Amino acid sequence: MSGSDTQRDQLILNDALLNEKVEVDQIALYSRDSIPPLLSSVFLSGLLIFYFQGNAPVSVQITWLVYQLSISLFRYSTIRAFRNRSAGQTDTAAWRNRMRMGVLLAGMGWGTCNVIMLQDIDVEYKMLLACTLAAMSGGSVSIMSILPRTYPLYVLPIMVPFIAVNVLHGTTLSYCLAFFSLLFILVLLSTSKRNHENMAEAFRLSHQNQLLKDLADAASQAKGEFLSSVSHELRTPMTSVYGFAKVIKKKMDRDVIPRIDTSDAKLMHTVNQIQGNLDVIVSEGERLTSLINNVLDLAKLDAGRVEWHFTEIDLTAIVEHVAATIQPLTDARNLTLTTAVEKELPPFLGDRDRLVQVLINLASNAVKFSEQGGITLKAHRKENEIVVAVADSGIGIAPENCEKVFDKFQQVGDTLTDKPKGTGLGLSICKEIIERHGGRIWLESELGKGSVFYFTLPLAELD
Repeated sequence: MSGSDTQRDQLILNDALLNEKVEVDQIALYSRDSIPPLLSSVFLSGLLIFYFQGNAPVSVQITWLVYQLSISLFRYSTIRAFRNRSAGQTDTAAWRNRMRMGVLLAGMGWGTCNVIMLQDIDVEYKMLLACTLAAMSGGSVSIMSILPRTYPLYVLPIMVPFIAVNVLHGTTLSYCLAFFSLLFILVLLSTSKRNHENMAEAFRLSHQNQLLKDLADAASQAKGEFLSSVSHELRTPMTSVYGFAKVIKKKMDRDVIPRIDTSDAKLMHTVNQIQGNLDVIVSEGERLTSLINNVLDLAKLDAGRVEWHFTEIDLTAIVEHVAATIQPLTDARNLTLTTAVEKELPPFLGDRDRLVQVLINLASNAVKFSEQGGITLKAHRKENEIVVAVADSGIGIAPENCEKVFDKFQQVGDTLTDKPKGTGLGLSICKEIIERHGGRIWLESELGKGSVFYFTLPLAELD
């Protein structure tokens, strides 16, 4: 089994592992969100004792209050212990059961409050207690729904005694309170179930998305390593083949062809075939060498292994250098070359060699796809960035292909009848370089009327 297969298998989550991760997330979220309700519970317990003093023996009320404080302390200590657990400790069942026990004891404490306080008291006190218990039950539904099958352990011990006491009182008001409390419980239980299912699914999707991202990163890394390895292995023999083909062609043209008997038609036919074959070898050798170099550049960019040298740059000097470099190409195709750079462009931070690479790539493409007219290199400042453009009068690109040209190995044109003039990597490399500088690159084109490639370079770092 290869290393990539092993890494892939390690990333695959089975249902048991996924469920365990979801449970850890649920307990962590519950622990994070439970502190404010705990403080509210303590505060309300003391407030109720204050308002209902005299409605039950003082010793009973104090005992109930101590019980409430003890349960709150138990729940808080459980949360703290979970947060401070050792790294990698994943005994979720024990933590979940301990937290459920705290919830059940808390619910029983509030349920006992009904028996202690809801006796022969005035209507306003009945309504105050009903509102308090309803607030405790309703306010906790979102938090206790996080843990599976936890909310019923809290709300039923609270509301069932409340309903029972009201039914036993036998008054119209108490019957109404019991009936509406029952409806209230059913609504809360249904809401809690839906909330839990939604949150559990959200956690599952989060882990599955992370898994897909990890798999994609692993695949991208494997692809980059493969391309880099293969390209390095191809570069040395390809350089030799390309170099020797150029030497053979040069020696044929200089030393062999002049000495051949041109009157021998069969021999001349063979010589012409050899020359044609050598031209193809040299041309394809140059294209393949360019492809290998581009693949290596792209692999380094994807892997973050490119060494960047950001210095203060004068864009005018770069444009002049690129124009001088491609001048022989434009002259060979009888194309005009124009530069239009705004005067006194401010300097900016960038990697000079990489920006030269971008401009030469764009300008070379412009030359390759232009049969007549000319090439223009332009640059101007627009707010806090410099906008650079390379315009040509070539064949143009269809609007639906303007975004695709920046994709890896994407070439515009019919590969059967109109062979693309490139490797399909140059523009994707340009995009990587420009985005590394904090800029963006795009294309405006019209079939038959030429194209304009734009990219921006931010000035914010020096402003």
